[in-house]
Amino acid sequence: MRPPDLEYAVDDKPPLPQVFLLGLQHTGIVATAFVFPILVARAAGIEAGAAAFFVSMSMLANGISTIFQAIKHPEFGSGFLIPRVAGPNYVSASILALQSGGLSLLCGMTAFSGALQVALSRVVQRLRVLFPVEVTGLVIMMLGVAVVPYALPNFFGMTGSATAPDLTVTAISVVTLAVTVGVTVWGRGQLRLFPVIVGMAAGYVLCILAGLAGADPLGRIAASPLFALPDLQYFGLSFQPVLIIPFAIAAIVTFVKSVGEFSICQRINNTEWKRPDMKNIQSGLFADGIASGLGGLFGGMGQTGSSSNIGLSIATRSTSRYIGFMTGGILIGLAFLPVLATVFLIMPGPVIGGTLIYVAGFIIVGGFQTITTRMLDSRKIFVIGISFIFGISVYLIPRAYASVPPLFSPLFDSALSLTTVIAIILNLVMRIGIRKRVTATIDPDGQISDQVFTLMERQGEVWAARSEVIHRMAMALSEACELVTGEARTSGPVTVSVSFDEYNLDAEVSYTGTPLPLPEKRPGEEEILNDPSAMLHLGGFLIRSHADRVSSSASGGLAVLKIHMEH
Repeated sequence: MRPPDLEYAVDDKPPLPQVFLLGLQHTGIVATAFVFPILVARAAGIEAGAAAFFVSMSMLANGISTIFQAIKHPEFGSGFLIPRVAGPNYVSASILALQSGGLSLLCGMTAFSGALQVALSRVVQRLRVLFPVEVTGLVIMMLGVAVVPYALPNFFGMTGSATAPDLTVTAISVVTLAVTVGVTVWGRGQLRLFPVIVGMAAGYVLCILAGLAGADPLGRIAASPLFALPDLQYFGLSFQPVLIIPFAIAAIVTFVKSVGEFSICQRINNTEWKRPDMKNIQSGLFADGIASGLGGLFGGMGQTGSSSNIGLSIATRSTSRYIGFMTGGILIGLAFLPVLATVFLIMPGPVIGGTLIYVAGFIIVGGFQTITTRMLDSRKIFVIGISFIFGISVYLIPRAYASVPPLFSPLFDSALSLTTVIAIILNLVMRIGIRKRVTATIDPDGQISDQVFTLMERQGEVWAARSEVIHRMAMALSEACELVTGEARTSGPVTVSVSFDEYNLDAEVSYTGTPLPLPEKRPGEEEILNDPSAMLHLGGFLIRSHADRVSSSASGGLAVLKIHMEH
């Protein structure tokens, strides 16, 4: 169901001026990730022409993969606004490839990682057990957390060799963030759709006036060529088996990260969201793999989704996939229009810091909200808590992983990748000993409702079920057991059996006696006052109203009440 608070929902078509400005706004967020291909090129020491080609082709790959994701097809594309960026999880592997065999090797290995993602997308529905809602929520939360280490140093001016905050940088960062937040909260009309454009513009102006946008930023923009084609001499492909492991790790991390991104997009676009739609995720992952493979073939860096852009779509209440088409088109244009690309490439640190903090908050809270849609027992709490703690250790004590072999370094490059892997492993371990079906005998001399609610709440936490469904089942079972024992319909024990999977919650109440009536119509007030059996029929009606499906039968003196609820 379409969320009522969205200005432009996923399938809405905003007017062309709005869709252009919204696309430009998303391009500004994507531009904060241009630093990664630049970082890779500098770290590998490749010559200037190859570096420029690499950055341009990464922009081209960003645009193509963004468009691919906006396509809504049962087999290709998620149909969501999820701009793609050069992935930070590919940094270590990409540097290794450039140092070992140059740009052609990087292109070949990146294309291989895309092919691996395509293969994984074909089996993702069989891997549903790896992504319960609480793990998906944790991954979503870490998507926001992973932005923070890039945001805060730029916010305080503590990049490079700086060891203390720069007051001027910090002040401009605060203004950028404050303007962006102010437009979001207090802006009126169409202005509320463009908080990042307004905030970035304010930050750019202040940075230029304060001399924080580099030497002669306007001159650099003016000196850039208006149009340029990529230099074909840098195209090439090669392959080294020794690099399979680091690129496979980067691809798997991207794969799992994308599951979280698609899940939060499903959630923000559907008020009735209950769990990840694995078929939609499969289509999105397939398009992701194709786009990453093409990016490698073109000569760009590995692609991944931008959680910051998802945060922006939440903040602006605009999730239309047509914004994705526009964003992708602008990014493709940047690959061939250096004068426009330069505007984003010289983005000052205070603008980057203030903008990323703005969008990260929405993702972190969104992940937390996803986790809390489910009941959690100690097992689930351990999965979430331990994974989170070791994940953020990547940022708190990075030297703890300094001796990790380079082939495995992509796993320890970010809190997101480490948290995700640990959460998946712990989730599988903690499943040991969990029964999908439990049986209990109700003591008719005790507090029946207490017994039933204790049973259901305990199992709801073990199963990480939705609390509202567990509560409805507890109400129905409590009513049934009260009727069976209170109306003297049995002289023996009452047995309750409850079973669960991700999609169904079923219960059976069995006892020796006659079956309960389950009328579809509520008894009238006159009937309740004058007919001794009316209370029994009222109880049966209440049971039916709680359940999605219910039946009552008897065979050989054994009565069975079956209650089904969709989960």
